[in-house]
Amino acid sequence: MIDSESLSVEFVENPTDILKYLQLGTNIPVREEFFDFILHDLRVYRAKSLILKEDIKVVAHTLAYDDGGEVLFFGFFGAIDHKEKYIEYLLRKLIEYARNHQYKKIRGPVNPPTFIYGYGFMTEESSDDLCVSKPVNPPIYQEIFAQLGFYIKSKQGTYEGEFVKVPEEEMKKYNFEGYEIHSLNDWDDLPKIMLPLLILSSRNLATESRVTPSPEKLVENFFSFLRTYGGVYMVKLLKHKQSRQFVGCFISLPNPFKKNQKGKYNSLVAYSITIDKEHRGKGLSMYLMKEFLDAAYDDDFRYASVPMEINVLECKNLVKNHFGLTYTRTHLILERKVE
Repeated sequence: MIDSESLSVEFVENPTDILKYLQLGTNIPVREEFFDFILHDLRVYRAKSLILKEDIKVVAHTLAYDDGGEVLFFGFFGAIDHKEKYIEYLLRKLIEYARNHQYKKIRGPVNPPTFIYGYGFMTEESSDDLCVSKPVNPPIYQEIFAQLGFYIKSKQGTYEGEFVKVPEEEMKKYNFEGYEIHSLNDWDDLPKIMLPLLILSSRNLATESRVTPSPEKLVENFFSFLRTYGGVYMVKLLKHKQSRQFVGCFISLPNPFKKNQKGKYNSLVAYSITIDKEHRGKGLSMYLMKEFLDAAYDDDFRYASVPMEINVLECKNLVKNHFGLTYTRTHLILERKVE
């Protein structure tokens, strides 16, 4: 039993006030330069914080929000010194909150904006190097969540490593004659391709890979981040010449926590690669990634991180066997039914 006489939970609903507590729930820096991106998603979700106090000291925090459905999402769940009594007490209060508000399930952690703060509790054997969207935590969290009825909803894996330009010889194995790469001339072209990107994602993303709730409401925030830290070449679309339709896309983000000796970003996250089902098996993922990676290499990027749902075999084969990246991290998305 937890001695709860000195413990109490308060709710914080003002997004600006919530900013004060998020660092307690993540190892990824909550920098002032990220505030606008964070506030955007907090307001979209109408998120609130549950802060746990011991007497007058804040000792634990979780974010709670929904997208208008029956699932209560949580994020930025953390406690000072990762103390078990704080984790368990706050989690019980989160479950109580979900029950009182008639949610059917609780799911997380999903830390908005996920393109900065990521999702999932990290497993023990994972790399703890600082990287955008890769939260780090000790295993005590998933252990306590399991004790209170949570199960694994999905496993998200990450491959990482240094990369080089893709050899031209590698590309001669394939025939790309019926396709062409569409690149943005500048950021002013972005609104024109926003709808095709959304359509491609919605019709191809596997259910187990859908982690962020209502992503269509967050697209402009995502690309605002990309425009701030990345280059226009980090968005590529694949067009089928005969139909004149976009049938694939590749999007990457820079890791703002790693720079080279020149002060330039040198690490990136391959955020999304999508190929329409009827066009798969033709090496088109290689076609898209070569176009991007060659440009990234010329821009002094040398290190790549590629997240994916662990059962997406085609992506695993691509990054492991063709690009030589190593499996480095596993993050668990947990879920619990509310009864």
